[in-house]
Amino acid sequence: MPYTSEHKAQTRARIVSTARRLFTRRGFAEVSIDEIMAEAGLTRGGFYNHFKRKQDLYAEAVEHILTAMPNGGCETDPPAAARLAREYLSDRHVADFDYPCPLVAFSSEVGRGDDCVKRAYTQVLDSLIAMMQRSLGPGREARERAVAMATLCVGGTMLARAIDDAELGKEIRRTALDQVLALTDAIAAPAPAPPRARTRRARS
Repeated sequence: MPYTSEHKAQTRARIVSTARRLFTRRGFAEVSIDEIMAEAGLTRGGFYNHFKRKQDLYAEAVEHILTAMPNGGCETDPPAAARLAREYLSDRHVADFDYPCPLVAFSSEVGRGDDCVKRAYTQVLDSLIAMMQRSLGPGREARERAVAMATLCVGGTMLARAIDDAELGKEIRRTALDQVLALTDAIAAPAPAPPRARTRRARS
């Protein structure tokens, strides 16, 4: 009896979720297809019903984060960007070695990956920047601030996870968050009113 499309979709999702966790923990090269399928409770032969090669699975595992992006990023006000940054630079995200953002987890390997992996990574970064910009508004200035904010979030989290000094890691994240908040505050603040021209009083 053939499997239903729903069953196939659920099986594929299980493979992707398992692969993302293993890739995040150990890296692309150190994880085999056999390990992924065994961890997912499936056989190796079933892998090729869903993917042609491990690189394709890796790319989809990177894209998996798009379904988990917080809804707050869809709001169109600066506090939404601030909330997203606080979550990104939080203790919880830094300590999460199973399901962190792939911009943090996969950065060291993507540069050595093929085009499909780089494309997936770029899509996640574009999505994060777009979420930041939606909360700031249209225009070049908002775009530049969104790029800077995404860079601070990703870079701050990556450094905090990489070093063995917890206090320095907290300082890095706190400083990065302060800079993100300064960027949101600057664009949220109303522009100062232009100075009123002084008029001369007519002489009597």
